[in-house]
Amino acid sequence: MASTPQPLWDLSLKVLGLTGAIGFLIILVILVSLVISQNASLPRVRRRGTPVHLLVMLGSGGHTAEMLAILENQFDYSVYTYRTYVVSSGDDLSAKKAVEFEEKIAQQNDNEKAADNYTVVTIPRARRVHQSYLTAPFSTLHCFWACLLVLLGRHPDQRPLPAQYPSQHPDIILSNGPAVAVCMVLAAKFIRFFIYCFRWASGRGSKPEISRLRTIYVESWARVRTLSISGRILLPIADKFLVQWQPLAGRRAWWGMKETEYCGWVVL
Repeated sequence: MASTPQPLWDLSLKVLGLTGAIGFLIILVILVSLVISQNASLPRVRRRGTPVHLLVMLGSGGHTAEMLAILENQFDYSVYTYRTYVVSSGDDLSAKKAVEFEEKIAQQNDNEKAADNYTVVTIPRARRVHQSYLTAPFSTLHCFWACLLVLLGRHPDQRPLPAQYPSQHPDIILSNGPAVAVCMVLAAKFIRFFIYCFRWASGRGSKPEISRLRTIYVESWARVRTLSISGRILLPIADKFLVQWQPLAGRRAWWGMKETEYCGWVVL
């Protein structure tokens, strides 16, 4: 068998070395950017007296019940006046629970126009049960694209927000662990990165006066000593990471990153 010509072998080594160097630089830039992003002071999420658009991630396996309990016990609906609930395809139960929850809020507040205060959006699953790992990257990209559409206010399930909301972007994204939440938080970071780059390139400074697409991750009440898989992935990415058990307080992705914050039981 003929041996590989020396020039071709040298070229292959150079390409491989260049690819490795570029990959290393990209990873280094991402890690440094995450450290800077997590430790930078963010602008306020809204002007005083203005309504807040809250995006809520729901999911099967107890995530929906826990999230709705958090909303019921911890959130003031007179402040978080518009709510977008995001569910995965096939999770009809979570969508139904969201509608029932909003109807309950409407009854408590004698609001006849409750349907104007929320919307339920269905996006593809990042990975279906028993799906091949070979096809999972494609379904994950499909899910990521759907998340971008939701955050830009262009998903088919969405309707235009009321006039008092200055942006189609949600102000806060709240999640407690469903798999699709990883795609949603990454999509929010992706959009914010390009907003900051555009502002910097246009000479307006990279930090906007109002910071939308703020991400809050609440670790599941069932997690007492270890973080969930979604939690471990989002620990270096989420703007605020809350835990409900003291043993999980003070965790960080690596040195220099924000620590998890103990908030007590928010589901009760």
